[in-house]
Amino acid sequence: MTLDLKSGRERVQTAVLLYLLVFAGFNLYVWIWFVLHRHGPHNFPLGERVERFGDLLRFSGKYQVGKDPRILDTEHLIGTLFPKNYPPFATVVYLFLLQVCAPYALPVMLGSVFAAIAVACTLLWRRVRRSESYRWYMGVAIFATGFFGWGTEMVAMRANIEGVMWILVCLGAALYAQRRYSGAAAAFGVACCLKPYPVFWFALMARHRKYREVALGLITAAAVTLASLLVIDRNPLRAYRKISGESTFFTQYIVAMRPMDEMKGDHSLFQTMKTVARIVRYRGFNFPLREYLAPQPNDPLAWKLYHVFLPLAAILGLVVLWRVWNKPVLNQIFALACICMVLPFVAADYTLSLVLIPMGFFLIFMVEDVAEGRTAMTLGQILWFILPCAWITATEPLWILHGVFKCLALLVLLGAAITVPLPSTLFGETMPLNKSAF
Repeated sequence: MTLDLKSGRERVQTAVLLYLLVFAGFNLYVWIWFVLHRHGPHNFPLGERVERFGDLLRFSGKYQVGKDPRILDTEHLIGTLFPKNYPPFATVVYLFLLQVCAPYALPVMLGSVFAAIAVACTLLWRRVRRSESYRWYMGVAIFATGFFGWGTEMVAMRANIEGVMWILVCLGAALYAQRRYSGAAAAFGVACCLKPYPVFWFALMARHRKYREVALGLITAAAVTLASLLVIDRNPLRAYRKISGESTFFTQYIVAMRPMDEMKGDHSLFQTMKTVARIVRYRGFNFPLREYLAPQPNDPLAWKLYHVFLPLAAILGLVVLWRVWNKPVLNQIFALACICMVLPFVAADYTLSLVLIPMGFFLIFMVEDVAEGRTAMTLGQILWFILPCAWITATEPLWILHGVFKCLALLVLLGAAITVPLPSTLFGETMPLNKSAF
């Protein structure tokens, strides 16, 4: 069989195979390194022992399966049941896991997340395998990315409720693709009650004049928030006072230089600017010990970067909005995911799981539209999407520039999303071809 790159089908198959080779190559390298150095000091594959699963188990006062008794408690959080300044519904999720499910909070949460990933991967695989362009390595790429993608691994390492939010966003996206907009809006509304990113899906729905559904989603979010407050206390105001506290986020994360061991796993544009500034400040990677210890709040350099980042983020956001406003839905979903991962002040690596949703839609688009000739794309255009996705989802060594390179890959992917149109049959933007014509 000869490789005819003039054929859309061959271009798609070649691109997916290249994706799998890059993704598997990086993952195998890191896992082999771990096996060879498993008795030495390292933070892979489940993170530093005294921090492992900390985003969930740190708040428990009860014995929990998987909790290390040596877990750090520098902020006196152990036993508080939930982190301060999380939305009320997130607090209820913590209460349910740490109280009702104790001592199995960790197995329940991670079991639910991986079960949802298994269902999503299976449904995607069943969809694409119906295409004549399907090859076995596409199935391998689907399941390998779902279970061993870096965003998924970080959700597991940290036991962060980002995984719970991902389930709701994935459900909403699937319903949106099926034109079941009311169900999608309700799913996005509940997801917004855990973390704020899904609110951007309402902007996408409003762009396509789904105003009633947007209203339904916002009402759902308000109702879930109120119900969560009532679960905590019969008086909603008193409940809010119980779960809120004085926030140190601005001083400890925004106008501060966080420890490098913490910051190198952050791919936001703002934190990337701080890492690059540190390298310039010390003319290389030989940072003094204090850069690895406690945060340095109210750092003058952090303040300067903060004032640079604000207009930069506003300009980037407006340019993206202008460029994708009339682009196909898949372009808008890619841009939405990228913006949610690069423009927050802080974006830990578990947020990379957000890219899995547009990646799934993109695979369907390739096998059903590009491979079948409904949409023309060159191999270079396909790789513009495929290779950044491979880098974003792959496991790489957690060295100083880890977050910087993830950020750059997200910006490259964002550039593709605002440049190359992706009209998809899935979203009703291209007409099905008459198979008898081929």
